[in-house]
Amino acid sequence: MRQIEHFELATPQPVSLKLGAGCMIRVTHGRLWLTRPDHRDDVWLHAGESWTLPASGKVWISAEPAAQFQLAQAFEPWRWSWLALLRSLWPARSRRASLPLHTAPAR
Repeated sequence: MRQIEHFELATPQPVSLKLGAGCMIRVTHGRLWLTRPDHRDDVWLHAGESWTLPASGKVWISAEPAAQFQLAQAFEPWRWSWLALLRSLWPARSRRASLPLHTAPAR
C-alpha cells in the first residue's frame, strides 16, 4: 500500500524536502527540477514523468515556472496498529489530563 500526497509548487525558488528511501516524485502538470546535496546530477521531470529517491535524505525542488506533483511513499499500517494498541493501554483519563487547556484571555 502506498500513501500519495498531491502538491502544487508555483515558485522557481528551491524548496527543501526530507524524504524517505523509495519515495517517488511524479509530475502531473508542468516541469520540476530536483537535486540532492552531494550529488552532481540534477533531475528534470516533465508532466507524466517520475523519479524514485534511492536513499533517505534531503531533496531540493523548484518549479519552472509552476508544477503539480505527487509524492508516493510506502504506507506502513503496522505503525497505525501499534499506535492504536498504545492508545488502548494508556487510560483515557491520563490522555485528557495531558492535553493542554485552551482558555480565553481574561478581560
